[in-house]
Amino acid sequence: MRSILTDEERKRLLTLVAEAERGTAGELVTVVARQSAAYGGYRLGWATTLALLVAVVVHLVAPSVPADWLLGAQGPVALCLWWLFGRPILLRWITPRAVRRRAVSDRVKQLFLELGVTETRDRSGVLVYLSELERRVEILADRGIHEHVGDQAWQAMVDELVGAIQGGRAAEGLATIVERIGRELAAKFPPRADDTNELPDEVVTDGRYG
Repeated sequence: MRSILTDEERKRLLTLVAEAERGTAGELVTVVARQSAAYGGYRLGWATTLALLVAVVVHLVAPSVPADWLLGAQGPVALCLWWLFGRPILLRWITPRAVRRRAVSDRVKQLFLELGVTETRDRSGVLVYLSELERRVEILADRGIHEHVGDQAWQAMVDELVGAIQGGRAAEGLATIVERIGRELAAKFPPRADDTNELPDEVVTDGRYG
């Protein structure tokens, strides 16, 4: 699956994050994931079920085919279907929306801790997470900045970014959100003389599941 961002777009976003953080003591991290979970159970379930269905259909249409041939073909057919259901468009189709939504939510919370977004000096870290396969965006902010901005404003940013991605303007949408969050951080956490860059500026690639 081709990445939603080019190398040039990633470099541009790194620059924008660095520029935004120069005006604030807050910290901003952007993450792009291929997918937020493996969904192996759904792939296995669909692959084995369809492999069995194929065998039943073949037996009904061509009863002369030996049963041991049909049984022996189950494994290879299931394996091919397993591979096929790993394609993004099919994996989205076989996985319930609620499961995908929960997977994104769980993964962004994991990364929030793993990347140290909760460990900034002023509790002013913000994580912008984009998961390509699920086509979902989440923004998670530490308590120091979350209450200042409010749920409505965060959701508006998410909706705007989702709209940009659906319109094929992922990099442009991310750039806009980075600049907007930078302004929010600057308003609440102006820069200080002893500021240090506590979190990475580059777009983090989350390749755990793809």
